[in-house]
Amino acid sequence: MGMVSPRLYRFDASGCNGCDVELVEMTTLVPLAELGVELVETPTAANVLLVTGGANLKTKGELEATYRDLQEPRVVVAVGACAATMGIFKGGYAMTGPIDAIIPVHWYILGCPPRPQAILNALAEAFQLQGDKLGALLETPPGFRGDPHVDQNKCMGCGACAHMCPAEAIEILDQDGQRVIRFKRQDCIFCATCQDVCPSQAVELAQREKSWFSDKEASRSEARLPLANCLVCGAAYVPAEQVTWALRKLDGALRMDEAVRARVGRSACICPTCRRSSLEEIREAKRILAALAKEA
Repeated sequence: MGMVSPRLYRFDASGCNGCDVELVEMTTLVPLAELGVELVETPTAANVLLVTGGANLKTKGELEATYRDLQEPRVVVAVGACAATMGIFKGGYAMTGPIDAIIPVHWYILGCPPRPQAILNALAEAFQLQGDKLGALLETPPGFRGDPHVDQNKCMGCGACAHMCPAEAIEILDQDGQRVIRFKRQDCIFCATCQDVCPSQAVELAQREKSWFSDKEASRSEARLPLANCLVCGAAYVPAEQVTWALRKLDGALRMDEAVRARVGRSACICPTCRRSSLEEIREAKRILAALAKEA
């Protein structure tokens, strides 16, 4: 998408103003006039709308009117997680967004908030801007938290990250004999909870690629792990790697002889439904616990 002279108008659709601060900071990195970009004070003078926040009952109508007032071609850029998905405000009684549910959105700049450098480079790509200083702005500063990336080789599919994510940015799906751990980075608020709770250190927050997209679903990342089948009923019930990880942890904590370890391994390969539905399996579980208690 190329333009001779993008004219930007900012609209706060209800957020914490973190993204608005970054937009202001963006203007200090490179003189926008050198890039052929102009900030304007009214939507009627603009052809590009930068929207922050998730939109609520008060701002929805104003957002629609602002969009109508734009000059053609009416390009809309959603800035930040709230604009993309409503972020942590999803489900709020006053929320009416996200922005693309109200007006068309052409570009999404993800983050909570996105770095000013990311905003500027996203605009540069979207509107084919040229400038000597733009390349250096792609460099990520040391210690920047970034968004979550999962290491397929370390992930065991336990789901701790999804259970603890305050922004509901991670979902767990069991399908076709696999567990899919999907990171919806358009929802991510960079809190690092997933990184902190991961028992296998499979999740890391880092800025390894661009954080702007014309399709917000393109920002997703995921891990896929094969599911183990229950020895009794044959149903897929848990990632095989999770069983292996749990047995390895037990080996490190307890001195199990081969017979006890074999019994523990067998029990771990039976789904919870079968373990609860069989009286013999319940008795076996008690016998295993008694044996482990002796060896602890």
